[in-house]
Amino acid sequence: MNSTYLSILLGVAALIAAGGFIIKGYNAKGVLFSIGIVLMAIAYAMGNAITKTPGGDPVADISNHIYGLFENRGGALGMIIMILIGFSAYMSHVGANDVVIRVLYKPLRHVRSPYVLLVGGFILSALMSFAIHSATALGVFLMATLFPIMVRLGISVPSAAAICSSTTLVNLAPTAADVILAAEKANADLITFSFKTIMPMSIVALFFVAIAHFFWQRYCDRREGLTQGAAQALETAEAAALKSDAPLYYFILPFLPIIGLFIYNGERMPEIKLGGLVVLTILITALIEFLRSLDARKTYDGLEVCYRGMAEGFSGVVVLLVAAGIFAHGLETIGFVKALIDSVQGAGAANVVMLALVVITLVVAVAAGSGNAAFFAFVELAPRLAEQMNLNPGYLIAPMMQVSNTGRVISPVSGVMVAVSGAAKISPLLLVKRNAVPALVAVVVIVVYTMLFIPQ
Repeated sequence: MNSTYLSILLGVAALIAAGGFIIKGYNAKGVLFSIGIVLMAIAYAMGNAITKTPGGDPVADISNHIYGLFENRGGALGMIIMILIGFSAYMSHVGANDVVIRVLYKPLRHVRSPYVLLVGGFILSALMSFAIHSATALGVFLMATLFPIMVRLGISVPSAAAICSSTTLVNLAPTAADVILAAEKANADLITFSFKTIMPMSIVALFFVAIAHFFWQRYCDRREGLTQGAAQALETAEAAALKSDAPLYYFILPFLPIIGLFIYNGERMPEIKLGGLVVLTILITALIEFLRSLDARKTYDGLEVCYRGMAEGFSGVVVLLVAAGIFAHGLETIGFVKALIDSVQGAGAANVVMLALVVITLVVAVAAGSGNAAFFAFVELAPRLAEQMNLNPGYLIAPMMQVSNTGRVISPVSGVMVAVSGAAKISPLLLVKRNAVPALVAVVVIVVYTMLFIPQ
């Protein structure tokens, strides 16, 4: 059998097997770990390298790669995830989230549909991608700040999680790495390409995605028996929030990291990274708690809630991220990604080439769980194809870049989906279902916008 077809067959079989086992209730971490290791063993039997610097012993190579993922994802990315989940637990413990509910109750009590609030939350979250470029970091940040508020306001857990995970399904940030690379490969000025090509496409797509979220999340909630009136939910939340004795100024605490991003940005003040801002907020909150109670023992006990939240973040989210990384690496070692890349090079007319690149980029992003990995792999093809066919390279590159982001929010192994589903304590596949229709709408809008408004 042709090696390309074999790689695609093995990759599809792995994806179906992983999805089937998870749907049947098997532990997602165990499933992804197991299938990823099996794929790497198959890759070794096929004569493929398991790591970039293979040592010749497959057991050592696989073990070292798994530990390397724990080092990598348990370090920078894993630490910010743990810090944010601990921060969320601490904000709930000190009553800051209750104060937010008390403050929001009056202006929101006339809203009869929680799905109107959901759309507002989606738009607000999408705008935050200007400050936080990482989809995973933004998703976890929203889970720590916006998610508990949305749930208390009557939005179901799966719907709120869908909002937190899908805000980067198109790119709004003009300085993101994929936008910079796209402009370079399209031979375009970065500012012009960002604000005249990418930004308008993103805004139009987000408008239609917001509408899709409204109807799709409402439909799913009704099918799953999760529908609740916003007014009733607000009354319940406000009654619970009134039991908290936290002062009104605690309203600002959950939002201090967001404010800090715009102050400590390296221009106005020395730069402080998101994780540092969250740590600073925790320290400020602990100091306020001590000054209010003058009881150091109580303050330290309160911080234990934060630490336990961090531990839950490691076991529930970081380990799942490592497992997803092993699964994605297994797909790569058997040649699945390369086989998909090779399959697109025989396409013909302009629209056919554009659609083929969009579909393949989307499929690879879903399979690998990484938008950048999919886009970076394919973007090298676009200028060559454009030159051969006398096309504007931006016509091929812009939709590819956008759908690479879209694919990430319907991939059960992407960082943002794993992190958000883990924090929400729901299945990644349930989250995929909740994002599927909005993501499909985004892909259709991206393709239609490209055909209508980007010159060939």
